[in-house]
Parts: sequence; structure tokens; C-alpha cells
Amino acid sequence: MVAVAVMLIGQTTLSIFAIYLHDSYPFYMEVSFPDNYEKIANDMGIALYQRFSLAEASLFLRCPKKDVERLANKYKLNYIRVTKTEIQFFGFQLLEYLLSAATNNAVQNETTVKPKINHPERIVRTKELLELIGLSRTTIWRMEKEGKFPKSVSLGEGSIGWRWSEVTQWLKERE
Repeated sequence: MVAVAVMLIGQTTLSIFAIYLHDSYPFYMEVSFPDNYEKIANDMGIALYQRFSLAEASLFLRCPKKDVERLANKYKLNYIRVTKTEIQFFGFQLLEYLLSAATNNAVQNETTVKPKINHPERIVRTKELLELIGLSRTTIWRMEKEGKFPKSVSLGEGSIGWRWSEVTQWLKERE
């Protein structure tokens, strides 16, 4: 297998044309991506057209090889097949995955952190409280027992919450 890569730099995109010769059949691939990809890749110390083995991709993404394989098998992470059993990744493929994952997490966090109601007497449940103040359940429990955090309110069997007004007041006092 022979691979040839040609880079063309345009005003809005950077394109890579790759020609793969495998068993005398050429395979052409054009990849275009925004200009900021090149800057991000440079900041991360990789090249967009750099090839990564499965092990290297695992180290770069900081997750086990099995997770990288699972992502590739579910088509959430693009790859190139080198042989029947070996896959590799271009730097831009790993970067696309990281940026999409970061964007999805940011969107999820924005939607989950925002309170549904800003009424001063509403009850804040544990999950929202943890996201709001950034402390662990154990720390909150300890601080509550020491009188350094607002007391929780029992909402029923095994369910607690905190008054929004008391939590926001506590946050204001800590600023």
C-alpha cells in the first residue's frame, strides 16, 4: 500500500488530498476542515495529517484501547483501515472527535446547570446543587453538620433538597 498526501491551503479551509494505492486500485480522499483546526492541532503538538496507531490514539485521547476501538466500531471516531486487522487515525480525525465531544459536553452542561425556575422559594435537588456549587456530597454533608452550609429539607423518603434562596445567599457570602 502506498500513500501520497498533498496539502492545499485555501482562504477558509485546509484540504488534504490523499491517494491510496492498494492492489493497483487508487482510492482518493479529500478532507476539508476549518482554519482553526490547524492552530488547535499545533497547540496540541500534533499535525493534522499525522498518522496514529491504535495505541497512540489511545494515549492521545487518554482512554483505553478498547474504548477507542468501540468508538471506531460505532462510527463515532473516523479511522483508516491499513490492513484487515489494523486501523490508524489521522490527527484531524482525533481532533474532530475531541472537538465534537467537548461541544456536546458543553451543550449538555449548559442545559443541565440552568435552573428551570428562579423563584426564591423553589427547592434545589442534589444533582443541581452539586453542579451549582462544585462541592462533593460528602463536603456538603460535613459543612451542613458544622453549620457552615444551609440545612437540607426532607422531601419524602430518601429525598432531600435545599431552598434556592438559602443556597444563593450562601454563595453571595462566599464571594
